[in-house]
Amino acid sequence: MSTVHSVVSNDLRVIVCIEFDHRAAPDDLAACRAAIVSCPSVLHSVELSGTFDFMFEATVPDMEAYQQQLRSCSGALAKFASRYEANFVCKRFVRARGAERAIWVPSADGFMRIDCSAIDKVSAEGDYVCIQSEGRPWMLHTTMAKMLERLGEDFVKVHRSTIIRCGFIERLGQEGRVWTARLADGSSERIATSQVVRVIAKLRTNSSTSGPARSKRDQLGEPAAITQRKSQTLTAVK
Repeated sequence: MSTVHSVVSNDLRVIVCIEFDHRAAPDDLAACRAAIVSCPSVLHSVELSGTFDFMFEATVPDMEAYQQQLRSCSGALAKFASRYEANFVCKRFVRARGAERAIWVPSADGFMRIDCSAIDKVSAEGDYVCIQSEGRPWMLHTTMAKMLERLGEDFVKVHRSTIIRCGFIERLGQEGRVWTARLADGSSERIATSQVVRVIAKLRTNSSTSGPARSKRDQLGEPAAITQRKSQTLTAVK
């Protein structure tokens, strides 16, 4: 069973289809495609067979920015393209199949699928988010709020600019009023004061609903690594 969701972007999305001038040198055409793919505003691109040879989707903040970018690449278009068409995206329809959760991110040769279970951490990077998966970073143009909604229950927001997979957190530490989450890769992330109670409750719930039943000490201590003192703090806050 699948569900279709309609999505409206806050930015301006444009899909450009290009028919290359086949009289151009193959190396020049390859360099042109590579330049398009590596452009920061290009979300994904595909090679085509048919009326057009190449298509890409790009994101721009507004129409003025689009016109500026169009003028900046007009020389390349005149040199390598015999024809091109641009269309603006009004609404996107996304089909979600069953309980499958994945994020599609732009890559060097198009678009890549990353299972949410393989994502360790997400950090805000201006108008983008940086997705950390198996030691590799991937940039995606979206908001942290949308990412948290798409990632699901296995993730927790520790700061307004940081989301972490619960299973990637090895220990919570406290020094005075400062709480930190120590991660499986050895790094640490500070937990916002406003998120401390929620993070502790989330990790306790997550550990109790995954795998075989364990004692309360096992859930609050090693290996989940939330100490008994933190449990007492949570009780005091409540």
